[in-house]
Amino acid sequence: MKRPGGAGPGSRASVAAPRGRARRSPLALYLSRTFESLSVPEFRLVWLSMLLMMAGMNMQMVARGVLTYDLSNSPFMVGLVGAGFAPPVLLFSLFGGAVADRMDRKRIILLAQIGMTLLTVVIAAFIHAGAVTIWHLFGASLFQGTLFSFLMPARQSMIPRLVGDRLISNALALNAMGMSMMTLLAPGVGGVIYGAWGPAAAYDAIVLFNLGALVFTWLLPSVVVAGVRRDVLSDIRDGFRYVWRNRTVMALLMIALGTTMLAMPARNLLPVYVEDLFERGPEAVGLMLSVFGGGALVGSIFIAGLRSGARRGLYLVLATLLSGLSIVLLSVAPTYGVAVAVMLFMGLADVGRRALNNALVMEQTDDEHRGRVSGIWMMNFGLMPIGTLSFAGVAQAWGIRLAAGGAGVLLVAFAMWFLLVSRRVRSL
Repeated sequence: MKRPGGAGPGSRASVAAPRGRARRSPLALYLSRTFESLSVPEFRLVWLSMLLMMAGMNMQMVARGVLTYDLSNSPFMVGLVGAGFAPPVLLFSLFGGAVADRMDRKRIILLAQIGMTLLTVVIAAFIHAGAVTIWHLFGASLFQGTLFSFLMPARQSMIPRLVGDRLISNALALNAMGMSMMTLLAPGVGGVIYGAWGPAAAYDAIVLFNLGALVFTWLLPSVVVAGVRRDVLSDIRDGFRYVWRNRTVMALLMIALGTTMLAMPARNLLPVYVEDLFERGPEAVGLMLSVFGGGALVGSIFIAGLRSGARRGLYLVLATLLSGLSIVLLSVAPTYGVAVAVMLFMGLADVGRRALNNALVMEQTDDEHRGRVSGIWMMNFGLMPIGTLSFAGVAQAWGIRLAAGGAGVLLVAFAMWFLLVSRRVRSL
């Protein structure tokens, strides 16, 4: 029986949401879940610092490449200066990971960012004085790679401590989203500043972005890992033993290595692809990279909304498969318009495999070893030139279409093996 003036216990009104808490739409719920990590104040500081740092880095890639070409008129020198970043990453990432498991991770990030800021100030000063040379730029690239070898393992291993285990995947996906945003926006800003006011103004702007990143990092709390302290080499050996024993982490690192060697070269050699096949210039390459960045941004928002139990391992393998198929499609694209459309899917796949791979690696690693495992993961970036040079050699001998097609087919086969055989990864 109904109460006077009220609803019966079984009526719809009796189970309605409390007053003031309106039922949200599925889209609103998904978006609130997608950006959940940003409700953690410490993670907001990390995220804002990363945005400013990556804005400066992406602007610097453009400014450094154009300035190198202006000084040398040599594509080889542009490639050499750009590749100077990779060898230090390969050599020092293991040490950077071991240090991240021994020292205050905030202090490591802060010192590395101070070094990067001072480095940019020095190059800006040389430009203002009219004394900058190719070798200044090459040395800056080497030194920046060294600093990154220590900064990134500390930053990646710090995030799980700030947000907790439940939000690791969300936080790292938002990290990838921020990087995608800066990949999409910052190169264009850097190009406009360089074109309008010259390289000195571009580097001055980069210095300001780096200083902003330093301010947000300064506000972070200290993060120190409690554990047994040995010498650094023993810590590195212990990190490799840990990865060998943890077969899930080993499989995830293998996926990261395979995609770095097979997928990244196709992106790095886009200028050759566009010029050889479609006889277009830098603006066409820029459009393709912008579409790639847009796809990556959309993909990172989707990944950020995934939760534990959502078969993220399967999504990782499928993203790797999509990456391979996209490269194959790129190799047979009959027109520039089709190639641009393919870049959207390449961007979606790229952020899917990077963000998910990184998140799953951090989730499957205990906090004591996260710095060292992140250092091993970072070594992929140091190995990237090997894949790029192999890809370039095939392109030189048999054409860019065959090189891209071969890399894509190998990546498809690699992904299919994990899809059909590796139950360990698919079940994550």
